[in-house]
Amino acid sequence: MYISLIAFGVIGLLYFFTIALFAFGFLLKKKHSTNNTDSIPISIVVAVRNEDRAIDLLFKSIFEQDYPLQCFELVLVNDHSTDATWDIAVKQAQHYSNILLAQLPSDLAGKKQAIALGVSLAKNDTIVLTDADCWHSKSWLRTISLAYKNQKVDMLIGPVMISAGKSVFSRLQALEHASLTASSIGACALGIPFMASSANLSFGKSKLGFNVQMLNPSQASGDDVFLLHSAKRKKAVKISYLKGEGGMVFTQPVKNIKAFFYQRARWASKSTGYTDFTAITVGFIVLLFNLMLVLAMLLSFWDVIYLKLLVLGFVVKSVADILLLFSYLKRYHKLSLLNVFVLLQLGYPIYIVVAFGMAIFTNSTWKGRRG
Repeated sequence: MYISLIAFGVIGLLYFFTIALFAFGFLLKKKHSTNNTDSIPISIVVAVRNEDRAIDLLFKSIFEQDYPLQCFELVLVNDHSTDATWDIAVKQAQHYSNILLAQLPSDLAGKKQAIALGVSLAKNDTIVLTDADCWHSKSWLRTISLAYKNQKVDMLIGPVMISAGKSVFSRLQALEHASLTASSIGACALGIPFMASSANLSFGKSKLGFNVQMLNPSQASGDDVFLLHSAKRKKAVKISYLKGEGGMVFTQPVKNIKAFFYQRARWASKSTGYTDFTAITVGFIVLLFNLMLVLAMLLSFWDVIYLKLLVLGFVVKSVADILLLFSYLKRYHKLSLLNVFVLLQLGYPIYIVVAFGMAIFTNSTWKGRRG
């Protein structure tokens, strides 16, 4: 009994310290200078598969950027779509000279292979990755360009936000995703980046010495995180985060619970391939603490001491999480998402344990394909 109580206390303190540290890192985040107005050449690389419902918005978002058309190109690689995605892309390409369309060869498949092909075809050294189901702040490319000119960095981790509607489910997704983004930015600000999103990730191709192995193609998911971890292993590579509201990328929430769990399980599945110390440590602390909360929840039916532990655990978790989320949501004018904070806190431990279990015992897929 006493050993379990001590273990619970130690893990709880580690969780609080970790999240509070990320919150502190996020507070270090300052806006960069906007004095430099030069536009660097940029290649946007997007892997697409069966995105005919979203791809028009992607094109609209990119070609309404306040960035000179001659200073960027869009490299779009089709991973054997079976819907109207390719036809729509071909029609769009007729209107712009800076669109490069490519089909993934028949002997290759998956998002990682599509990204690798897109990067190899890109004519510019600065590569910006995003996803086909995203749209972007009007100053997205401008903000990226300024960051590379002013910060002298080799990789930028950018913020991503789920666009929440009025439904509680969409707001829960947006708030949970906000905690991931805030943690990512906070950790990067402290010099220990461990997480990124391919919806908003950019890098210097020559500086990284990019190749497909940096995406860890043996793993079904995690092109973004494995690329970040590969970059970290190169001592001369400087990694930073994208500052300013203009760098935000938006994406839609999933429509139902089943899709949500399969998406999160796919995200969690990449953790089995981690070799990065920070990513492993943070993942272990978060999973173990939430697992202990679930166990305390179950054991509270037999012994009231576990109910007390459960309440204490939720208090510790809530204080740490609100420290992180409040600063992030205030910065991006989304404090209204906190109206589902308590509901997320109550359901999160169960969700994270279930998602991790699914990641271990189910096969992850991307648009109907593994990888």
